[in-house]
Amino acid sequence: MKPRAQLLFIGLVIIVIIVGEALVLVPSQSAAKIVVIKSYPSTDALVQGVSSGEVDIAPLEDLAPQTLSQLKNDPNLSIVPVGNFGFTYIGLNLRNTPLNNSVFREAMLYGFNRERVVNEVLAGYGETLNPGFFSSAYGSLGWRNDSIESYPYNPEKASALLDSIGFTRSSSGVRTNPATGQVLRTMMIFSKLSAPEAVAAANLFAEDMQAIGLPVISFPETDFDFNGQKVNYYFDMYIDTELGSIAPTWMYDLFAGVNDLYPAPLSTNLVGYHNATFDECAKQLVTASDLGSAKAAALKCQEQLSFDLPAIPVYSKSLLIVERRGALTIHPVTGSIPDTIAASLANMMEPGVVKIGEVAGLTDINPTIALGSADSLVLRLITNPLLIHGPDGSIQPGVVQQWQMTDNNTNLRLSLRSDLEFQDGTTTTAGDLTATLNWLVANMLPSSPLYPILNTVTGITELNDHTVSISFSKPNFYAAYEIGNLFALPANLLPKANGPLALLLSDAFARSGTYALTRFVEGTEVDLQSAALRGANSAVTLSGVQAEDFSGTAVGGSQIQIRSQPFVYEGQTITNATFTANILVGGSVNPIQGSYVSFGIYGANLNLNDQRLSAGNYEVSTELYAQLPSHVVIQFAQQDLVVHSPQLIWQFALVFVALVAVGWAVYSARAKSKRIAARRVRRRRRRTPVTRPRRKR
Repeated sequence: MKPRAQLLFIGLVIIVIIVGEALVLVPSQSAAKIVVIKSYPSTDALVQGVSSGEVDIAPLEDLAPQTLSQLKNDPNLSIVPVGNFGFTYIGLNLRNTPLNNSVFREAMLYGFNRERVVNEVLAGYGETLNPGFFSSAYGSLGWRNDSIESYPYNPEKASALLDSIGFTRSSSGVRTNPATGQVLRTMMIFSKLSAPEAVAAANLFAEDMQAIGLPVISFPETDFDFNGQKVNYYFDMYIDTELGSIAPTWMYDLFAGVNDLYPAPLSTNLVGYHNATFDECAKQLVTASDLGSAKAAALKCQEQLSFDLPAIPVYSKSLLIVERRGALTIHPVTGSIPDTIAASLANMMEPGVVKIGEVAGLTDINPTIALGSADSLVLRLITNPLLIHGPDGSIQPGVVQQWQMTDNNTNLRLSLRSDLEFQDGTTTTAGDLTATLNWLVANMLPSSPLYPILNTVTGITELNDHTVSISFSKPNFYAAYEIGNLFALPANLLPKANGPLALLLSDAFARSGTYALTRFVEGTEVDLQSAALRGANSAVTLSGVQAEDFSGTAVGGSQIQIRSQPFVYEGQTITNATFTANILVGGSVNPIQGSYVSFGIYGANLNLNDQRLSAGNYEVSTELYAQLPSHVVIQFAQQDLVVHSPQLIWQFALVFVALVAVGWAVYSARAKSKRIAARRVRRRRRRTPVTRPRRKR
C-alpha cells in the first residue's frame, strides 16, 4: 500500500471512530431575536465596520465632515437623524476685554455664518439656534422661546456695530481697540482634537471673525489641555457641547451667577456671567412647583440671554444612527440613542439577529462606576427603566405607573405597576426597587453619571408592596426626569459589595429586562437574546474565558474532557484561574472542578458521579475566571453537548483495524527505508575505485 493511501485509510478510520464513539458540540441555535453589540476602538474603525457589513447599525458622533459626507453618499447605507436636546456653543470669557462689551459680542454673532457650519460640518444634520440655546426638540414640548432675536448672518451689520463702538479697521484690516489706540490683540478659540466637528466649526468661526476685522485664531488641543484652559479661565473663547436633557437644568449650571465660584475648578459658570434678572428666573426654573411655572421661567431666562449674549450658539446637531439599508426600521426617540434602539428592536416584526456597533465601552455594566455609550445601551436593553421616553422625548410610565413630587419638591413618590414580573416569573415589588436604589446610592462613585442626583438622596422608604418614597436634601422638581433611567433588580440577587463586574457576577441582570445576557466579552462584544423567546428557565452562565468557545474530545471511551482555549493576557499565559464545567442533568446543575493543563489551557473531565455519560443531549457550560492586573476578561458561554451511544464491538473492530493499519504503515515505512539505505551503500561501492598498496623494493 502506498504511503498516501495508508495515511488516507488511517484518517478515515479515525473519523469513523470519532463519529461512533465521541461527542459532538452543537452551539445553541434559535430563530429568536438576538442582539449582538460589538465594541470598536475608534470612530474610524466603527465606520469601517458598518460600511463593510460587520454590523447592521451604528450610532455615530464626532464625525469628521469628510467621513459624514462619505457615509451620506454610500448607496448601501442610510443615515437616520434623531432629535437632540444638546447643543454646541462658544463660551466667551466675560472677564476679558473686549469680550465684556455686549455690543462687541452682538457683532460677533451677526458676523458668524452658522448656517454654513451646519451644512459644511454637519452635512445638514442639525439646526442653528437662537441665543436661548433651546433646540426644536425643546420647542415641540413647549420649552423654547421663539419670539427672541435669532441674529441671522449679516456681516455688514456686524461691521457697523463694531464701528459704532469705536472698533474701526486699521490699515492692516485688523480693528483697533478704542481703549488703547492699538490693534486688537490676537484672541484664541480653543477646541478639542477629539471632537472634529467642533474643530471644524471653530475654524469657520475664526475665518468669519477675521473677515470682519477681528484677529481670532482657532487652536485645537488635547482634552487635558482644553479642560485645563477652561477651569483656570486661561481662555478668551472655547467651543464645547452641552449634552442637555429633557430637564433643562443646564441653564442654571452654565449661567447662574451663584455658580461663578473661586477657585475656578469649582465653577460651572465658566464664562463669568452675572445678571440679577437672569439669576432670579434661573432659580425659579430649578425650584418650580409645577411644569407650567418651570416653562415660564425658562422662557424668561432665554429672553435675558438673548439680550446679554454671554455665549454664542453654534448648532444643535442631530443624533445620528447609520444603518445598512433594510437591516432595521429605526423609530427615533428624541434625545436618546439607547431608547431609539430599544424602540426599534421592540417594533421588529420578525425574529432575527441585529448587530450593533459602538465605540469603546463594554468594560463593566455598572452604573455606579461609569457608563460609556455602549454600556448605556446594554444597560437599557437588559433592564426595564422606571420611566420610558416617548417619540418626542417626554417621560411616560415604565416600571413606575405614577409619580408625584411632594414636600416642596424634596420627596418623590413612585407607584409601581402591579403586573410586573422578572424573567423567572417572580413579581417585581417595591422591596426590589428599594433594595436596588439603596445599593446604587451606597456604592456610587463620583465618576458615575448618577452621582449628581443620587448624591442628594437622603432616604428611600418602601411604603407598601407597590409604592416607594425617595427623599432629597434639596428641592428638585426634575428628580423624576433624572432617575427615570434607573431600574429594579431582584433584591435577593444584589451583590453584598461593589467591585469589578459585581453586578454581572451576581446574576441580577440575567433576570430583569427585556433582553437576557448570553455572552459578555469585556471590551469586545455583548450578545443578548429576547427574554420572551429565550424562556424563564434558560440558564445563563457567567464565564471569564478569552476564547470564543470550548472544545471536547473523547478519552479512552470512558470519560469526556472539556478544554478551554489558551488563556493569555498581554502575551503571558494565565495559570491561576478557576475553571469549572457545569452539566445540567434532570433540572439540577452538576459542577465539575477543572484544573490547569498547560500553555494557558484549562480542562475538566466530565464524569457524572464517576459514571460514564449516557447517550443524550446535555446542557454544558464552562466557567473560566481570573482577576487580572488591570481588568477581568469575562464571557458568557453556553453550548449543547451531544454524546452518542457507543457500540463497543464495532468500536473494538475499528480500533483493531486501525492498529493493524498503523502497524503495517510503520513496518512498511521501516522496510522501505532499509531497502533505500542498502541501495545507496551498493552505489557508493561501485563508484569508489579500488587502490592497491605498492610493493616495497
